Amino acid sequence: MCRMKEIIESIVRQGAGNRRVLVTLDGPCATGKTTLAGRLARELGAGVIHTDDFVIPHAQKTRERLAVPGGNCDAERLVREVVAPFRRGDPVRYRRYNFREDRMMPAEQLPETRFLILEGSYCNLPEIRAYADVRLFLEASWETRMERLSARETPAALQMFLDRWIPLENAYFEAYHLPDDGCRVIRQ
Repeated sequence: MCRMKEIIESIVRQGAGNRRVLVTLDGPCATGKTTLAGRLARELGAGVIHTDDFVIPHAQKTRERLAVPGGNCDAERLVREVVAPFRRGDPVRYRRYNFREDRMMPAEQLPETRFLILEGSYCNLPEIRAYADVRLFLEASWETRMERLSARETPAALQMFLDRWIPLENAYFEAYHLPDDGCRVIRQ
């Protein structure tokens, strides 16, 4: 388990000499990833990218693609548009995918920053985590997660989490043995 001060100090140490630092913040739904990402962003002056903006478009959601653990994340586009340019020191221009409207949004520029937090499930897919400097993994009890989901989701959306999204996340965590020894675990 890690404390917030230790996490921030570790991230800052990674950024010594103005080096750019990529932080992945993974874990099951409703563990507090978005909240923690916001807090870290404020403390570090970091940019935040949400993996929810990199879900694959509906046309790509084939049975074969979804059978691959983490296959519903467009990791290829995430690496191409965000992760690789950030690590090279290039400007980051990316497009969010609006899954409700099934369309790509206009490109936007990530403000210049030394620290980038990649927040959300699937940010520890092998093609992404190879670039990560600090990997965080959040955990929370099932009861806490269900309370949070029930408070923020409609009954139909909650059922979708239970029937579809949570099993997909669990398959991803199991396939890639997450959290692994490279993750700093934070229990909420």
